[in-house]
Amino acid sequence: METSIIYNWSQFTAEFTLVGLASIILMADCFLKKMPKSYYALLGAAGAIVAACFMHNDGYHNQFSVIAAVATGLTLLLAYDYRKVTCEAVSGTDSEEGSSELYALPLIACAGICALTQAKDIIMLFVSLEVVTLSSYVLAGYFRRNQGSIEAGVKYLILGAMSTGLLVFGAAWYYGTTGTFELSAQVVQLMFFVAEPAMSVGFFLGLGLLLCGALFKAGSAPMHIWIPDVYQGAPTPVSAFLAVASKAAGFAVLCLLILPFTAVLTAQSDIATVDYVQSCTLTIVQCLAVLTGITLLIGNLGAIGQTNAKRLLGYSSIGQAGFIMVFLVNMTDTESQLHIANYLTAYMLATMAAFYAIAMVRTQRGSEEISAFRALGKTNPTTAFLITVAFASLAGVPLTYGFIAKFESFCAIIAAMQSWGMLLWLTPLLVIMILCATAGFYYYFKVIREMYWEKPQPTDAPLQVPVVTAGVLAGCAILLVVLGTWPLLTGNL
Repeated sequence: METSIIYNWSQFTAEFTLVGLASIILMADCFLKKMPKSYYALLGAAGAIVAACFMHNDGYHNQFSVIAAVATGLTLLLAYDYRKVTCEAVSGTDSEEGSSELYALPLIACAGICALTQAKDIIMLFVSLEVVTLSSYVLAGYFRRNQGSIEAGVKYLILGAMSTGLLVFGAAWYYGTTGTFELSAQVVQLMFFVAEPAMSVGFFLGLGLLLCGALFKAGSAPMHIWIPDVYQGAPTPVSAFLAVASKAAGFAVLCLLILPFTAVLTAQSDIATVDYVQSCTLTIVQCLAVLTGITLLIGNLGAIGQTNAKRLLGYSSIGQAGFIMVFLVNMTDTESQLHIANYLTAYMLATMAAFYAIAMVRTQRGSEEISAFRALGKTNPTTAFLITVAFASLAGVPLTYGFIAKFESFCAIIAAMQSWGMLLWLTPLLVIMILCATAGFYYYFKVIREMYWEKPQPTDAPLQVPVVTAGVLAGCAILLVVLGTWPLLTGNL
């Protein structure tokens, strides 16, 4: 099968801008020795936010690109407030020498994510994804004086190399059976209705391997093993970037691989009469349902016993990935990508606020344990309330955007049950979703309980909230409440 895929230079304007800005930061670090390195974080954040605004209106990029760019901007702002810890971990002194790459690499990774969302073929997808992955390897192990950071970088490198191997192997099978690297409904339709059954087996094997590679970035089972250790060991701004931007990249790839099936399903009015098509599609849905259930259980049950806040958010990330994967189970919904983007937006706002809180506590109290949030409700009541909104949204408390996102996820599984009629497979998944959503209230509220129920110790002075952190916490909290109540007020729930 021969295809012609054409990319325009103009559609990569934002990506070239981000890479150019990263290059300017690196060159400035070489020639402007006296300039404070932390200024590069502000420059990079401004560039990422401007790129997000541009991509929102350029007609080429989708919601995943905008989410990644905004997350990158927030990551760099967090890195600015985290510079004291960065200096100690990189140079061992108050000097900012050697820290500029921490502000340049997220921009390069963001460019890779934005290019990935426009991929029409596996080659573009693979190259873009590797740009993200290679940058992330360096970022995870950036604190070279911190054993935990080095360990995180090594673990991420080893497991990431395995996922890359799966991607390459899957690409080989995909090309070998289809004769093209193109990702489209046309190729899927060819495999369903034209190809020999043996060729279709090879096609689905290749697709499965590609999905495993994508699940690594999305943080879903069975490719989730790296997340808790890397989140805990990596610098906090890097953990925030991996939690949001990298996850957006993973689900962008999953959409590129799975949504072509949706186009075929909706185009075939007589699909129920085609036994082979129905059998293959149901098998895919069953596999996705099983992976979703396992992801939900691992993430939510694993988070219950955690005492480290970053490790808690690591397991939380796995659990949230499970709720997002439900939209892929409902393959007949042509708006699955929009629902995934909405969920990722709610997740980004709450998770970024949570990481800002962790970074602030780590900088001033020297710990990332949940116990370090002790009595913030008494020493910093306003800040504690903003943090409460973030964790409440992650738990899915009503009147927050997180509740709307989880509500849409439950609607998706019910719609899938109606579409496929696989009550034996999807009813257990619905039960798992209910149990895991309930468990989320317990472990997210551990932080809230620590802030309001514990008494302050004599050494617990009020935290000095940096201006950037205060602004981001307030902005995220306001958006979470406004976006969580707006559908209820307008009746568009």
